[in-house]
Parts: sequence; structure tokens; C-alpha cells
Amino acid sequence: MGRVLTCGPEGGGQAVAMNLSLVSWGIRQVRWPGVVAVGAAAAVASCGVTGGGPGRSSAAAAGRSVQAAGSPSPVLGYRLNAVAALSAASAWAVGMSGQGTIHPIRWDGRSWQRVPASGAGDLYGVAVLSAADAWAVGYGPSNEALIEHWNGTVWTPATAPSTGGPAILHAVAAVSPGDVWAVGGANSAGKTVILRWNGTAWARVSSPAPPGGFSELNGVAATSATSAWAVGDTDTKTHRVPLIEHWNGTAWRQVPSPALKFGGILTDVAAASATNAWAVGNTTTAHGTAALIEHWNGTAWTLEPTPALGGYGFLAGVTALSGTSAWAVGGTFHRQQRMQTVTERWNGTSWALVPSPAGGLLGSVTATSARNAWAVGLTGSSLGRGTGIIEHWNGNSWTCVSATGTPGPCPAK
Repeated sequence: MGRVLTCGPEGGGQAVAMNLSLVSWGIRQVRWPGVVAVGAAAAVASCGVTGGGPGRSSAAAAGRSVQAAGSPSPVLGYRLNAVAALSAASAWAVGMSGQGTIHPIRWDGRSWQRVPASGAGDLYGVAVLSAADAWAVGYGPSNEALIEHWNGTVWTPATAPSTGGPAILHAVAAVSPGDVWAVGGANSAGKTVILRWNGTAWARVSSPAPPGGFSELNGVAATSATSAWAVGDTDTKTHRVPLIEHWNGTAWRQVPSPALKFGGILTDVAAASATNAWAVGNTTTAHGTAALIEHWNGTAWTLEPTPALGGYGFLAGVTALSGTSAWAVGGTFHRQQRMQTVTERWNGTSWALVPSPAGGLLGSVTATSARNAWAVGLTGSSLGRGTGIIEHWNGNSWTCVSATGTPGPCPAK
């Protein structure tokens, strides 16, 4: 999950961008050390959108009986940034607790439980290989790259290689116990960061350096030791444009992305095979923003039609089960209205909206079968104040899930 929500040329011609992962879902700017905190409500207001007001979640504003804004759930936390599932009885979600500590939670087939972990900071990506092998990445309290490992008993920090200064890791993908990738950006240098685990240690791997003021990678997916994708965005003289890189077993190479009139960003990528991959994000339009979906067919990346979301829409997470089954999640909001979660499904022919019950934003999705998928995100009419959201797909519909594993009250739309 990465950069989203770019307000378009409408109303003055200037783009205002909020980077959900880099600024902690719009709460805090960590790209450049020492930059003053940025509130999401102000950024949204600059797009002409208002919510329920600072300190109030959309659910609280509607009087619903859910966790109060600013008071994170002990299990769901302040927000949930990423989710990865191993089976119907095993999944991990990660985020931030609300007290500045990392926040991994685990699904055991019956309920979600918080698992104690050492270290402070925020986790943005998670990958699961087995019940005794999982990785999570993010950034630490000094804006340093943060890597955590699960050995079946406890989460412990792993040593991250030098990135030459402050850095953030947005996503992680695992091929095998001896082959794991993590991607992000180096804050001070404005360059992409790619790290690889070889079973013994993490090392930085050279990645293409597009010309421009700032580049970053927001998502990564790998199908084998010789095929992996990383997506993000990079600066041009006029706007930001999608960045796509591919690993061929020897080196990372930049791959052309379809041209976009007003630019755009890619926030996540998923690969079902070496010839079938999806990337999602958002693009600026003449009237705001629109969801962006790109597809790899083994030869080239092409733009895919996506259902109109209306207002300011974006996609932040994607997962692919096969050539005929994929999910994408995100959010949308209109002027004078609260944020609404978005879920879309690929059936092998087209993408279609599937009703999502919660108000808020979804930043990550994972699926193990046609009847088991999870999506996580953040409630609230202000991105800076809310609690985690968990939605589950049972083969027929998406429902909000409480920490106990039972259907829970959904944040108001």
C-alpha cells in the first residue's frame, strides 16, 4: 500500500497529494526529516472535501456503537495497513497500535488476537510463508527502515542494511524462506530502496534510478526466484507518474507503464503468474482522481477499464488468485460526504464493484480461495483519527468482522 489521493487540476490546477503509507495514512509526514506534521483533514479540505470534523470518526459522528475516534481498539489498533493470509485458519495483519508501537495481530480461524512484539514504529507490509515464518516491514521511530520476523513464537527485529539515511519500507513479498523482497524509499535521497533476504541476511539490491526529484516503490510481488515486480511512482517536471520495475533473476529493470495525461501513482502489485500481474493506484483527472488498474500479459503493461467510483477515488491494494480471480480495494469520497470503502473483483473478463459495508478506507487485501479473503484499513472521517477495519469475504458477501471473529458493527458510510 502506498501513495493515494491526488486532487486533480480542478480548481486552480495544483495537485495536492497525500501519501497514505509515507505519511502514515495522512497523519504524519516522514518522507523528509524535520518536516512539520501534516493532517489529513487539511489535505482533504484542500480538495474541497469535508468530513465529520477533527477527532470524530464517521461512525462516531453517526452515533454508531463502535470504537471512539482517537481511542484505538486493543486488537484492531490505530489503523491496519496490510494483511496476508496463509489459509482460512491463519492470517496476519499489521499496523500501528496508537501508542507508537508496532501492531501485529493474528487470525487463528476463530478470532483476531494481538501478538506482542518488540520495537516501535509503524508496519506497512506483511508476508507469510508458514506458521513459523513471516515478515513485516515499515519504519522505526527515527525514520529508519524497520524489519520484523516471526519464527512461530515471537516477533523480533531483523538487522536492516544501510540505506544511507532515513528510509521507509512499504511492502514485502516472500518466495521461499531464503528469498524475500522488501521495497520502499530513501527519504533523504529520494531514491527507491530494494532489499533482499537470502536466508541469512538482508542486503540492499541495486534498482533503477529514474530521472526526477523523488522516486519510491510502494508494492512488490514475486512468483519465483527469477520473476518479481515492484511498483511506485516518480517525479517528472510536471507531475508524478507510475514507476514499474521487474526482477529477471539477475537485475531489476524499469518497464514502461502506460502513459497517463495527468500522471498517476501505483500503490500495489499482485502476480498470479509470470504472464499475469495486476497493479493498482490512482490517476489525476480533469475532475479529481480516479482508480487506476494496469495489467501485465507477459509482454506489456496496459490500462484496464475500472468501474467509476465518483468523487475522489483510489485503489490501494490488490491480490490475485488466478487469471480469473482477483480483488482490489481502496476508497472514495465526495464533497461534503464521508469516506467509503471500495472493493472490486476481477472475474476473468472485467472488473466490477462488489458492495463493501464499511465507511473508511481499505489499504490491503489478501485471498486464499474463492471463499476466503480479508481486507483491512482505517475508519474515520479524518484519516488521523480512527481505528482499524477488518472485512471478510465468505464467497457471497463482504462483512465487517470484530476482534472476536463474529460479525461486528460497521463504521458508518
